[in-house]
Amino acid sequence: MSSIHCDFIRASVKDIDSIISLRIALLKELGEIKSSKEEQLVVSSTKEYLQQALSNNEFISYIAMCNGETVGVSGVVIIKRPPYLENLNGIEAYILNMYTIPQHRGRGISRKLLELCIDECKDMGVRRVWLHSSENGKHLYQKVGFTPKNNEMELFI
Repeated sequence: MSSIHCDFIRASVKDIDSIISLRIALLKELGEIKSSKEEQLVVSSTKEYLQQALSNNEFISYIAMCNGETVGVSGVVIIKRPPYLENLNGIEAYILNMYTIPQHRGRGISRKLLELCIDECKDMGVRRVWLHSSENGKHLYQKVGFTPKNNEMELFI
């Protein structure tokens, strides 16, 4: 395989179209979008959400750029909930939107995106990180330390 250089950057409002493009690809791959009408609804709603959530750090995203093309994306929603024994500050993070386009899979892009998200969570004082995984993603999440719990996976950091 030829050497392809990838940069990993924290997404900002200017990256919304790239985030949405890969989110749509993910949802289509999972069979959650079945028509162009559904796609249009998700695109417009997601754009509105991201414009606000990226600006106020409720949603954090990293993107992988390889030779000028966005090939991978990640997302983290920061949640403040009432404290409990394992998480006395109540700050949690939900990871979603993890996606690498098929021709770039198997090169560690998703792992790097996930690690950047976890590092960001640590910096913010997040205690619990959780997610729902596709079958394809379970192996990666377990390698990083997530453990299955009911229909979710979680990692306490």
